This record gives sequence, C-alpha cells and structure tokens, in this order.
Amino acid sequence: MRRALKALAVGAVGMLVVACGEDTDGQAEPAAPATSAAVASSEPSAPAEDPELPHSGAPAVTNPLPESVLSGDPCTDALTQDQARNLLGEGVEHESENAPELGPSCRWTNLDTGASFRVSYDVNTRQGLSGGYQNVKPQREVFNEIEPIEGFPGFEYKQSQDDVTCTTAVGLADEYGLLVTLSVGDQGEADGDDPCDGGRVVMEMIVSNLKAKA
Repeated sequence: MRRALKALAVGAVGMLVVACGEDTDGQAEPAAPATSAAVASSEPSAPAEDPELPHSGAPAVTNPLPESVLSGDPCTDALTQDQARNLLGEGVEHESENAPELGPSCRWTNLDTGASFRVSYDVNTRQGLSGGYQNVKPQREVFNEIEPIEGFPGFEYKQSQDDVTCTTAVGLADEYGLLVTLSVGDQGEADGDDPCDGGRVVMEMIVSNLKAKA
C-alpha cells in the first residue's frame, strides 16, 4: 500500500486536504478543515452534560498512548522529512496550521505535483472517536470502521462513494486521537483511485512514529 501511495505521488496525483479551492494562480489549494471528526454540523446541539466515553457506538481504546505524544508540532513529530518525500516525492514542503476545533495541524505539499495531505491532532474536542460516531456518521453516505492501525481503532468517511476526499480518524485514547484528510487530484479521479487507501497509508506511518515517541 505504501508503494501504491508513492506511485500516486510520483505520478503527479494531487492530494488535497478537506476541501479544494482555487488560488490566484488557478491551482487547487487545500482549505482549512470545515468540520472535524467530532464537529460535523455547522450548528451542533450540545447535550446538557458530556456523556461518558466512549459513546454513540464508538469502540473503546483499550491500550491508549499518553497524550504527551500529541504535545508537539505535527510538522516535526508526525512524519520525518524522508517519510514525507517517500509519500509525496521530491520537493515536498510543510506548513504548520491550527484548527481551533481540533488542535495543531500540518499540511505537506509537493508544489510540483500538487499532491498534499493534512494531519490534525484531535486534542481539543475531548470526544475522540465518539464525536465522529455521534456527529459524522449520521451525515455521511460513506462511514466505515477500519482495521485497527498499530492496535488503535478508527474509521474513515466520505461524502459519497465517488467523493475524491476522504478523512481517516484513529483514536489514541477515548478522549483524543488523529485525523488525516486527503483527496485525489484530477488524474487520481480519472484513474479511480480511492483517497481512503492513501489516508490509511499515511496514518500507519504517523501512528508508528508516535508509538516510538511514547
């Protein structure tokens, strides 16, 4: 699977994050996260009190990582530069970002190919995977549980079966976790590539790195 993702990158398949907009040069540019695994509605209804975690059908994280693994900058802690090049090819650059509803984020981009993906540390919602099961699952046509990644449960979702954007979420504890959001570019769409496949590849690398940090 890693080889498949690298082939997509080298083949100039654009990975865009969350949503695609047009910059002043007419090139697709990742937009900031519009929703999170815990916040999928623009007007969420807050319960009277927070339910006990996990809830809404989310799996429990039985062997959590300490939250300290998410205390750093994802641009330096989530992936090494060599790993980023392996995923996106030469010329990859990264940029620190912040998604207030989630926490620290980083976007990796290859300006030559247009390929990019965003990694977000979900430390602010305090809902972990439960928020996704409660808020995202009812609103997405595609919402699938995935095989545990490095022993941690997760899910992936898309707006529709043919959507070129996919988000992969993994719980590192019941209260916090990770999100990787990417979409394929025009060539990937023409080739029928599934963005969820690439999301799982990136997530596997990141979780392995954070386990080593712990």
